[in-house]
Amino acid sequence: MVYSYRHGFSGFAAKLTDHQAKQIGGIWGDSEAFNDKGLGPIPSRWKGSCKSEGNFNATKHCNRKIIGARWYIKGLMEEKGLNQTMVEKIYNLSPLDDIGHGTHVAYTAAGSYVNNLEYYGLNMGTVRGGAPNARIAMYKIGWVDDKGDSYCGGVDILAGIDDAIKDGVDVLSASFGGDLINFAEVDTSGSYSVMGIGSFHAASLGIPFVVAGGNAGPDSYTVTPTSPWIILVAASNEDREIVTPLTLANNNTILGKGIFQGKEQAFASLVTFKNITSPEDIKTINVEEVKGKVLMLFLQTEDDIYTSLTTLNTSGVLAFIVATHPLIGINDYNQIIGVPIPFVYVDLEQGNQIFDYFQQCKSSNLDPKIKISRSEVLEGQKVYLKVPKFSSRGPSSLTPDILKPDIAAPGVNILAAIPPNKGGDNGFQLMSGTSMAAPHISGIIGLHKVAHPNWSPAAIKSALVTTAWNEDTYGSEIFSEGAGDKIADPFDFGGGICNPNGAMDPGLIYDMDNNDYLNYLCSLGYSNEKVRNATTYFFDTKNSTTKRGIICPSKVPSRLDLNLPSISISNLENSVTIRRTVTNVGNVNSIYKLVVKPPRNSAIKVSPHVLKFNSKTKKISFEVKIISTHQRKSKFNFGSLAWSDGKHYVRIPIAVRK
Repeated sequence: MVYSYRHGFSGFAAKLTDHQAKQIGGIWGDSEAFNDKGLGPIPSRWKGSCKSEGNFNATKHCNRKIIGARWYIKGLMEEKGLNQTMVEKIYNLSPLDDIGHGTHVAYTAAGSYVNNLEYYGLNMGTVRGGAPNARIAMYKIGWVDDKGDSYCGGVDILAGIDDAIKDGVDVLSASFGGDLINFAEVDTSGSYSVMGIGSFHAASLGIPFVVAGGNAGPDSYTVTPTSPWIILVAASNEDREIVTPLTLANNNTILGKGIFQGKEQAFASLVTFKNITSPEDIKTINVEEVKGKVLMLFLQTEDDIYTSLTTLNTSGVLAFIVATHPLIGINDYNQIIGVPIPFVYVDLEQGNQIFDYFQQCKSSNLDPKIKISRSEVLEGQKVYLKVPKFSSRGPSSLTPDILKPDIAAPGVNILAAIPPNKGGDNGFQLMSGTSMAAPHISGIIGLHKVAHPNWSPAAIKSALVTTAWNEDTYGSEIFSEGAGDKIADPFDFGGGICNPNGAMDPGLIYDMDNNDYLNYLCSLGYSNEKVRNATTYFFDTKNSTTKRGIICPSKVPSRLDLNLPSISISNLENSVTIRRTVTNVGNVNSIYKLVVKPPRNSAIKVSPHVLKFNSKTKKISFEVKIISTHQRKSKFNFGSLAWSDGKHYVRIPIAVRK
């Protein structure tokens, strides 16, 4: 056995298959970003620890803010066949953050106030995490080797969850990626399946479990993991964007992406080459043709940018503009690779505008000119909302009847703290990914648990999903970046982009309990032994307070009837009737009326179509009959069902495939 789970799970401590982690943990707490000003003593109910190990100094990195720091590597050692001497040479065996990712997500969730932050000359004002008065405990299960490769062991994930439950955390947030294959939660042959069953035990004990949905978009079926008790988070942008104006001599200004720190340049000569589209091609450029000029090229990938900047380092080029497909976010390439050439990137449409201007000038024997201005921050209606290209998309490849992702939150160019030796400016750096989106939701849930301490994880998820911003509730369109840049649908962002204030007062909630979750596990079709082992939990072996695993009934209820704040029908034939129950958490005497938007080629009948609550009636069940109106097979179409009392608009997304 790799671990003996003192507080937790049965049947999951065997060696698991390889798993490539996309993101990793750890924390660097010796920073003003994690100051404990205004925080009282550490709560007595906290059972975790923060102690000095390796190069992690608890006196420096722990305080009344950061109250827990643990690390796990036994699973990795077993999976990779490494002994203690080997891992000590390869890895930094401590909770200390090796690359900045763990510190960044921790700050996003619960970082302290930092006033008057300046980032590369831009005034970013006061910054803070989502729940700045919350405490932080970090469970490091990801490791980077000397080649820069990242990895985490499946059983290390489970051990971290096990300890977090025992320590007494209120919210669990996981920002690391999974496998392309979605393993069932009770299938121990998949290392990432431990995330599903570990999160099941957390949710069963009242701990919301928030997970990053992955950065494998915009293709369908890329979102993982997809357990119904998990709050799976997609990425959106926010209504603030850093841009760098590029002004052509014809007075056309194009807003590029990147941070230009220098003084505003005077107009300079622009040069571009239609047949140079790769780093190898750049090696053929005559230096005299680009020296003292602004160079613009069309490139295919972000890796091409790194290589091209390195190649151009001694060329004397004044600045470098790249037209390419949407990148995951703004990076400080100059700092990352040590090349001082000012860099800006534009999309392909903008790149073609610049190229066409260049062609026009050449056809008229004019010298094309361009000016790069200092970066600035756009806010509000000057920025359109989107789900970025990288954010993984639904449906679930394992259980498409469980609609995923659940919710979206900002994950593009998120400014948060990093270790001082990892670049950035003034201890902060922009990062992008669903790893950055998930801790936004975690921070919001932290605040939510203060307002509603007795709500279940399912109730909290319902509040987030049913109040989110989407095409029905937001004043303008929300786009899905990728093929066609279409209007976003539930497989892009679940219920929509999180509306923190709305979630505090949802009106109605779709609640679930352990019976719902257990019925789901039984519906997966695995043996009783598998399900029983997966659902057994040891609270305290000394006192024998063990929660025994379940044995599935002979007839398992349909997973379509799970009381989720969404409806997904993956194989509609003629018609299907499903059941949902809502609980009134608003005004005692409330009347809600139905607002339904059927998916294309479907009709929907709901009974009853009016919900009347009073002091005696707090829960009401209703039936939804979805009828196919089209004979031909189809892909998923989308609609919504909402209940409105004039104040609240309690909306759930619907996805139907014929």
